[in-house]
Amino acid sequence: MKMLLDQFSKYNREEVLKKYKALRYIRDNNSYFLYLIFTAGACVYVGETSNIFWRIVKHKDKCGSDSVIYMQEHPDKEAVLRLEKHYIRVLKPKFNSRYCQAGQLELFRL
Repeated sequence: MKMLLDQFSKYNREEVLKKYKALRYIRDNNSYFLYLIFTAGACVYVGETSNIFWRIVKHKDKCGSDSVIYMQEHPDKEAVLRLEKHYIRVLKPKFNSRYCQAGQLELFRL
């Protein structure tokens, strides 16, 4: 797991909100973010978004002050969707449980 997370930037909730504050006014961003939220050392959520600022704002229930957010920024949405699917399968985060059922992730067909 350590090697896997070395490929990501590591933040807490407040750092993400501060660093990406400018995105709050952007509707069409050309970057896509893959993010993994860890709480108490366990992955609780894997997601993708084009606006990490608003996504973390909305994740207040999943992402507290003690959470760690691992992020990667990508220019290609399809690549991010593939990675999201992969990390959900591997990490099986509790808040992605509806997507961990057999056949659910095949909806993406990526």
